[in-house]
Amino acid sequence: MKKVFIYVGHSNWGKSRALKVLTNNDSYQRIGQIGQFNICVRKMSNSEYSQGLLEWVKDFPKMKHQRFVITFCPVFQPKNGNEMWEQMIAWNILYELQKTNQLYFFVQEEKYNFPEERITQEEINWLKNFGMVRILQGQKPDTARASEFLNFMLVNFL
Repeated sequence: MKKVFIYVGHSNWGKSRALKVLTNNDSYQRIGQIGQFNICVRKMSNSEYSQGLLEWVKDFPKMKHQRFVITFCPVFQPKNGNEMWEQMIAWNILYELQKTNQLYFFVQEEKYNFPEERITQEEINWLKNFGMVRILQGQKPDTARASEFLNFMLVNFL
């Protein structure tokens, strides 16, 4: 079964900056390597282009890669009509992924430069319905977050 490692945080939390470490600090590179595996990396989350991410994950079963890394923004509490649509797409993304993949969530609990902005326990519990969850606590620079994410991946990679 394929594995998907999902770096979770809200919009503008530095998710893609942390993932650049996996692709030699190249924002445009989409393939990294861990051990004998090439990993397909998508740094643009559903908070930036949700429909595009949904279409991309629907293609996972046809892709040759066995390991994927994506960023994800839990859109759990809708406040208006537009967020209700985003919440539905977020749910569909996870639903599609779990059909053919094992999911591993690495949750950045708070925004790297504003600790008062946090992922809620309700959002964490929602993610647990789809796969394994690890929480990254505290404010850390992108290199430290990337290192902890890489360690999380290595523990669950094979």
